Amino acid sequence: MTIPKFLFHYYEIENGPFRNITEFGYEKAEDIQNKISKGWNSKRPENYIKLRLALEKRIKEKFISKGGKPNRNDPFYFTLGECDWAKSWYINPGVIKIPITDFKSEHISFTYPDSMVSFQFYDEPKLETYRKDCNGQVFLLNEMNDLISEYGIPSDEKCLAEESLKYDKYIEAQIWDEEIINEYKNKG
Repeated sequence: MTIPKFLFHYYEIENGPFRNITEFGYEKAEDIQNKISKGWNSKRPENYIKLRLALEKRIKEKFISKGGKPNRNDPFYFTLGECDWAKSWYINPGVIKIPITDFKSEHISFTYPDSMVSFQFYDEPKLETYRKDCNGQVFLLNEMNDLISEYGIPSDEKCLAEESLKYDKYIEAQIWDEEIINEYKNKG
């Protein structure tokens, strides 16, 4: 199985792309989260910001330990390949598609599936039904062929067909650099 050639970034059109809720710290993130009243993102748990900040720190540390070279404290989030389900998070969704080859491999990390889900499966004994060896891990681009060969690419069909795959909606990519992001921001 081959690695999808594109990363997809989904966002609320009204707010614009490449906005990370944690970019400006806890208080600003809390303020932003409290103003979201519609769509999937309005249903986040009360402690979401605290969890997200802790998880981003953890992912970054794991990424660095594997040789990653982040240029940011917080990543920009993408899916590896298209994920129509991600559009449901937004009232008026937008999407930006970027070739994976546009990024330096030292600036990309991956989790299988979504980072919040992956680390919850790894950390929580009660979620053992869904846990895979790849959960709670951070992967580099050069590890993706093996990961995809072993677990496949998540899809709606797989999620619906097997209970243990219910939450495997996509492979998440985290971009830890702004150079290419800024090029795409400026195109709009």
